[in-house]
Amino acid sequence: MAFEICKKRQSVIDENGHALVIGGPGSGKTTLALLKCKGILDTLSPGQSILFLSFSRAAVQQILRRCREILTKDEMKRIDVRTYHSFCWDILHCHGRLLGGRPLKMMPPSEEGARRTQFDGDWAEESKRLKVEDGIVCFDLFASATAELLEGSTHLRTWMGRLFPLVILDEFQDSDDDQWRFVQQLSAVTQTLFLADSEQRIFEGSFRPGVRADRLDILKNTITLREVDLRDDNYRSADSDILVIADCILTGKGPLPKSEDVKALWFDYKNQFAATVHFAVAATLGNLRKRGIDSPTVAVLARSNDLVAEISDILEVPHAYNGNDLKPIPHNIIWDQELSASAGVAIAGALEYKSLGTPSARMNMHSKIEDYFLVKKDFCERYGGRGADAASKKATRFGNSKARVANGKELSRGSPRTFEEALAAIPTLSGDPVADWKAVRRAFLAHKDLKVIFQDARMVRLFRASDTLATTLAERWSERATYEGAARLIRSVLDQERLIGHELDPKGVSLMTIHKSKGKEFGGIVLVEGLYSSPFLLDHEAPNFAPSRRLLRVGITRARSFVLLVRPSKAKPLVEA
Repeated sequence: MAFEICKKRQSVIDENGHALVIGGPGSGKTTLALLKCKGILDTLSPGQSILFLSFSRAAVQQILRRCREILTKDEMKRIDVRTYHSFCWDILHCHGRLLGGRPLKMMPPSEEGARRTQFDGDWAEESKRLKVEDGIVCFDLFASATAELLEGSTHLRTWMGRLFPLVILDEFQDSDDDQWRFVQQLSAVTQTLFLADSEQRIFEGSFRPGVRADRLDILKNTITLREVDLRDDNYRSADSDILVIADCILTGKGPLPKSEDVKALWFDYKNQFAATVHFAVAATLGNLRKRGIDSPTVAVLARSNDLVAEISDILEVPHAYNGNDLKPIPHNIIWDQELSASAGVAIAGALEYKSLGTPSARMNMHSKIEDYFLVKKDFCERYGGRGADAASKKATRFGNSKARVANGKELSRGSPRTFEEALAAIPTLSGDPVADWKAVRRAFLAHKDLKVIFQDARMVRLFRASDTLATTLAERWSERATYEGAARLIRSVLDQERLIGHELDPKGVSLMTIHKSKGKEFGGIVLVEGLYSSPFLLDHEAPNFAPSRRLLRVGITRARSFVLLVRPSKAKPLVEA
């Protein structure tokens, strides 16, 4: 389906004031925004650029891919595509002195997660105290502190308006109160273009405090703007029934259209689940290849991290389904960035100890593993996943082992000692950071309690000598013939990459929660519902199940070509008969 510049789209391109473009998945909002940019780039003065803000690294990469399709290399240099956090930190880093008379320091997200769990009290109040009294800004306070800066400095606000004559705000329905505060300040000094889809609101409540269902109403009541509706357009999956079926599930009104683009695969019993899921992924890959897609990408989505981890275990071993032998399927797991970073730091701590062998490095290794489980506990408590108690016990276990090491005592039986024995069995490190990293990472498979660190670290990119992490570790080995300070170095690199929004394009099979899929695109989607957990429709949302339906719509519409739903045979119907 060719992108058409109709009268309503042209009105956005020509608009000199503020504008709001509302459209569903694949409706061309980003393309339209970039065409508007293309029309004004030649009018920019030296030093000026267009600012394009989005929430996630995945969304930033999606926008950059679209930029490469629409803009020339020289034009791309004039568009600054950033995450909200990256943009805010740049302002705070340069101008934070205005808030307290001294430069502000960033608390890395991985450190924040551990400190939040260890703090006995109201962390929100403590994070505010850290900013005011110590000049330390937590990740979640970037937007609030930026809003405070812009509200308090007319000079800074005016300068931002001159620097960015146009600001584009992606997925604006997901903005929280603090982000809205600083966007209001920007809209007073520059032209703003808001892109939104009210039916993709999936971060309200515990996922992101301050995200409001009526954000677009607040926007329209506050800022005078042109509104353009593209909700009837679909360029992502225009030749399929995917969006039609997703919208049908959104309303809950049936019947569902019969389609070759969206299918369901049912299972009756727990012992059928693993083989059914395995077959669903293999079948989706096969379906995409039959459609002429030589390098298919498939995302396997579930509501919870627990079910994602279970699916990963399923795909790692062979199964049989209706007489078909299924081979293990290689895959990536896209976890929470904070968990991945903490897992990477834990592996770096082990790498450091393996190369040094000193008591202090040994203590530091146990401390980093303890920190990982504290972050895991915090993640489970904040986002409703199971496992908070188990993570807390594992953290305590490694905290105790750290104390035993400090006191010169032998480790008792359990995961800390088993892990040290696995680490000792690794041959001498070679100085090749990729090989050494993989060897130490495998040691985390020695005990079932530590397998989760191996899994969470899969998205830590250290598989080629050219990767940033590999280069950093190689330089350290070249300098000292050890990996001394590896944990600190790895944390710094990972926190910086999280901040600037770097993310690899999806390849092959990727596993993630439905929330994590927001902003991404794949050839095919497999949506998995557990027999006793992670249902598609949550009981407490009855009778309309509106939040669950919006979440399902987001998951389904990540697909360009094919969707397969894996469901228990007795699951709640998605639409009325």
